[in-house]
Amino acid sequence: MNKLNFMLNRHVLSALCAAPLLFNGAYALAEEAAPAAVVAAAPAEPAPPYTLTFNLGTYSNYMFRGVALSDGPALQGGIDFAHSSGFYAGTWFSNIEANYNYGNHLETDWYAGYAYTFANGIGLNAMGNYYWYPDGNRTAIDKKEDAFEASIGVSYKWLTYTYFDVLTDYYGAASNSKNAKYHELKAAYKLPVGDLNLLVKVGYANVPKVVGNANQGDYTIALSRDFSLPGASKPIEGFNAGAMLTDTFNVKDQGYYVSGDRDTNERQLTFYIKRTW
Repeated sequence: MNKLNFMLNRHVLSALCAAPLLFNGAYALAEEAAPAAVVAAAPAEPAPPYTLTFNLGTYSNYMFRGVALSDGPALQGGIDFAHSSGFYAGTWFSNIEANYNYGNHLETDWYAGYAYTFANGIGLNAMGNYYWYPDGNRTAIDKKEDAFEASIGVSYKWLTYTYFDVLTDYYGAASNSKNAKYHELKAAYKLPVGDLNLLVKVGYANVPKVVGNANQGDYTIALSRDFSLPGASKPIEGFNAGAMLTDTFNVKDQGYYVSGDRDTNERQLTFYIKRTW
């Protein structure tokens, strides 16, 4: 009996000694859990119905539909506003070469549109884009290079087709150059190796005869990779770098794409690095 009492007393003593430790631990856990409970109970701040993003990049060439609009490196960037309703607007800029002796050295794009994706995954995108050259220099026939282009695109998964129509004169060309058209088929796909992004694009420009015949096809094959840079407290996200091979085909009048001593639609390999935040 004495032995049994001794064992019981020892267990009780152990329990008494352990109790403060358990209560202390429970209190500490409760202290840690309390803020979480308060946070969980507090109403979450609603996310704004819009996003505002910025982008800035350097390119070894500014390529536009198979044509080099810069004779060397280009600095490009923009600002984009997107609303949850599908409406979006933005602006974009790039330095350019003085194309065809027009004397403009900066291109700015001002655009707005509406994008919607149906439940079956098919997306529609309608946009208007005004190309404004703030230098204001005029062409040989005393017309501004500014132009307005409308487009509509249809997408499904990684495939997109877009139809473009320049509703004004073709970048300062004669008045019979209205309604220049461009058809673009683009595939963007995430490769299963190396976190690489593959972009393949083919397009065809159908331009009414101006000084020459500007009709031609073009294609682009590009590989890029998203990455981040180490920061003081956390990585700096939003970087993308890559290379693009661009070439043209079925060119109706090669002379139209010669500016001074430059062949603007020859094959080009372009490298770039940009950041979006």
